Amino acid sequence: MNWWLVLPIALPFLGAVLGLVAFGKDRTQRTLAVAAAAGQLVAAVGLTHAVATEGIQVMQVGDWRAPFGITLVADHFGALSLLAGSIAGGAAILYAAMTVDRRRARIGYFSYAGVLTAAVAGAFLTGDLFNLFVWFEVMLIASFVLLAVGRRPQQAAGATTYVTLNLVASATFLTAAGLAYALTGTLNFADLSGRLAAVEQRELVTALAILLLAAFGSKAAAYP
Repeated sequence: MNWWLVLPIALPFLGAVLGLVAFGKDRTQRTLAVAAAAGQLVAAVGLTHAVATEGIQVMQVGDWRAPFGITLVADHFGALSLLAGSIAGGAAILYAAMTVDRRRARIGYFSYAGVLTAAVAGAFLTGDLFNLFVWFEVMLIASFVLLAVGRRPQQAAGATTYVTLNLVASATFLTAAGLAYALTGTLNFADLSGRLAAVEQRELVTALAILLLAAFGSKAAAYP
């Protein structure tokens, strides 16, 4: 098992679970969140070093071979993206640990933040389109809860708008994944790069690109 690929996802999830076990314990939840974020950052540095010295890192979860199993992969771009995300996520969690009020902390704010940072890592490290969709949905759920956790009317209204727009984007993303599979018979990124070039119906490939652009653009708040 390539631990450098597992730890950036597993450590924030572990911190989130332990935070739920410590439900209601403000200081413990803050400490766990900061420790998990620091661990993710260390793992991201280790993975970046491994990619720089050994080349692309690949792991088949459960030993199921690609393109049928779940693939975790890190190239230079993925590792650097993970490192940047870990720095940003760690800084956000550290700031939250110093500023979030006790009531929100006690009801699981930091566990939801841990799930969010784990999902970001999973999105950077996934090797196929469907699992990228899954990680995006985990991000959506965690971020929705973080938006609504204060229970103020403004938060509820904002969270409702946020989740409505993202559900439309998710449906678009899932449609794109289905079209990609129909055209190529695979969702593995390595396979897709070769098989899409061989698809004769170029208009469908263009439609696929438009769907993905619409989904990613909406989720990245590029529009509306």
